[in-house]
Amino acid sequence: MGKSAVAFLLTTLGPLRALGFVTNTVPNLLPQQKQKQQQHGIVSRDVHLSALEGARLEESLSPHNAADRRTFLLTTTAALVTASALPQPSHAASKGGKVVVFGGSGYIGSHVDQQLSTLGYKVVSVSRASSSDQSNRITKNLGTQPANLEYISLDASTDDLTAVLKDATAVISCIGALGSGKAVRATNGAVNARIATAAKSAGVKQFVYVSVASELANGPAKFLLKDYLGGKAEAETAVTNAFGAGGSLIVKPSIVDGAPPGEKRPPGPPGVKAAKVDDVAKAVVAGVTGRTGVIDGNAAIAAL
Repeated sequence: MGKSAVAFLLTTLGPLRALGFVTNTVPNLLPQQKQKQQQHGIVSRDVHLSALEGARLEESLSPHNAADRRTFLLTTTAALVTASALPQPSHAASKGGKVVVFGGSGYIGSHVDQQLSTLGYKVVSVSRASSSDQSNRITKNLGTQPANLEYISLDASTDDLTAVLKDATAVISCIGALGSGKAVRATNGAVNARIATAAKSAGVKQFVYVSVASELANGPAKFLLKDYLGGKAEAETAVTNAFGAGGSLIVKPSIVDGAPPGEKRPPGPPGVKAAKVDDVAKAVVAGVTGRTGVIDGNAAIAAL
C-alpha cells in the first residue's frame, strides 16, 4: 500500500472514529469473505486503527497473502461509503422557529424580516425605536408589513437580552453605524460582541452577522473609517469566538444598492458594483437555513 493511501485512511478513519462511525477495531473481512479465505488456508484477523498511526499499516497486515491487504481496503471503503450516507449534524433553524433580528427595522434588516417571514419563521425585530416606529420604518422600506413579525424595543448595549433571546434558534445582527469616534466603534464592535455573548449563553445555535467586505476594509477606506471598520473587525472576532466557524455566518457586503425612502447615501468607491439589498438579505437568511463560514464581497453574495 502506498503512503498516499495510508494518509487517506489516517485522515478519514480518525474523524469517523471520533464521531462514533467506526470503532477502534475494524474487522478486515466480512463473514462471507472470512469463510472463503478459510477454505483457501488464508489466516485473517482484525486490524486495529492504532496500526494506522505513523504510516505503519503494512506491518500490521498479514504478510502471508496479498489478498489480506486488498480485502482490508475493500471492506474499509465500504464502511466509509456507509458512514458518508449517515445524517450529518446541522445548525439550520427549524421552519417556524424563532429568529431574533437586531436592527430589524433598518434597511437590510427589513428585507431580512420579509424573507424570513416568507419562509415561515417567527421573526422578532429588536431596536431602540418603539414598536410603532419600527413598524412604520419597515412598511416604508418594503411597502408592506411582513407576517409573523413581533417588535421589541430595547437597547442592546445596556439592557438585559435574556428574555428576547429565550427559545430563539438563530440570531441575526444588522446593527451598524457609519462615521468615526468612540461611539461608532462601540456600536459596531462592543454592542455586537455583547449580543453574540448573550446569544451563546441563551443556547442559540446559529448566529449571523452583517459586516463589511474585505476589499473595503483593506482599501483606502481604512484610513477614513478607522473606527467603523475597527468595530466591525472586533464584532467578527467576537462572533467567531462565541460560535465558531461552524455555528456562525458572517456576511460581508461592500456597497448596498438603494436606501430607505427619503434617505440619500454617498456613492461607493469607483469600480465597486453595488449589491442588491434582496441579495444581501438572501445571504443573511442562508445563515439561518444552515450556511456557515464567511460570504465576503458583493460578487460572492450575488453568486448565491
